[in-house]
Amino acid sequence: MSKKTDFIAALRHQETHPVPFSVKFTVEAYERYSHHLQQSFDPVRDTGSYVVASHTNQGWEQVRPGYYKDYFGVIWNKTKDKTLGIVENPPLKGPSFNNYRFPDAAHLPVYCFIEENNKKYPDLFHMLSIGFTLFERAWSLTGMEELMTYMLTEPAFVHDLLDHITEYNITLVENAASLGIDCVHTADDWGSQHGLLMGKDMWEEFIQPRFKKLCETAKRHNLWVSHHSCGKVEELIPSMIACGVDVFDPFQPEVMNIVKIRNTYRGKIAFWGGLSVQKTLPYGTPEEVKEECKKLLTEIAPGGGYILSPSHSLTGDIPPENIDAFLEVANHQ
Repeated sequence: MSKKTDFIAALRHQETHPVPFSVKFTVEAYERYSHHLQQSFDPVRDTGSYVVASHTNQGWEQVRPGYYKDYFGVIWNKTKDKTLGIVENPPLKGPSFNNYRFPDAAHLPVYCFIEENNKKYPDLFHMLSIGFTLFERAWSLTGMEELMTYMLTEPAFVHDLLDHITEYNITLVENAASLGIDCVHTADDWGSQHGLLMGKDMWEEFIQPRFKKLCETAKRHNLWVSHHSCGKVEELIPSMIACGVDVFDPFQPEVMNIVKIRNTYRGKIAFWGGLSVQKTLPYGTPEEVKEECKKLLTEIAPGGGYILSPSHSLTGDIPPENIDAFLEVANHQ
């Protein structure tokens, strides 16, 4: 079977051998690992990953060295964090659109990326990855503190803002579906290390209805739905399942009892991640990395519904030898 077939089998909660896996690199991690290998490398094919993602966060306009403008007009400072960056100056001032024009999702570079990846990786599971899907996109336009305040003081404005973002994403999904993808991967951080960034009632009012609408759009096109949220968001898992999420990422062992959660929701939602990028990968030995991978494969993977992966993109502080250790186990199960 192809890697795509095995990945889909895992999402269907069917046991496969080997267990599908993936790995993602931040810019800093890629640079360090390339130096370790003494050559550039393909982070998809050369690692053995089962997944390729076409990202909406690619193809931004560089407005000056280290600063990039995204499709919503947000300027990101990437002089330090080269992968995500920091919002430089949110374009929406006050709870008003002030003649702001939302972007047109009909013509985006990501559609070219999809076509290129379909040709380059026809045997892999192919995702449209929508960075800053709803909540994150909204706060990038207003500022984080401002958005949280508006949820309390100007809820009509926030509802309107999120509706515009949702319609943009729906058009994006519909266009991408016509090009041949397998999955819509949404990325929207709803949690911190200690709990939800907003109360669950606020999430249910502002985020859930629109997130469900986006998931339903993907399902109408027979696409899988993957969702990424950092943080302690365990209490939202039943709602994610109800919205139509098939697989949850990144499954952080630092903030969740991953064995307990896996057993609680076995057969209802798949999990993707589990290998600590906050402890084991940056601070452990290669042998400790291998042992944690093997533990995940024996305790979490049986029965299907699991994708072996680090619990987030690899960061620049991770020793290359520990990346080697992960890839050795993942590729030689």
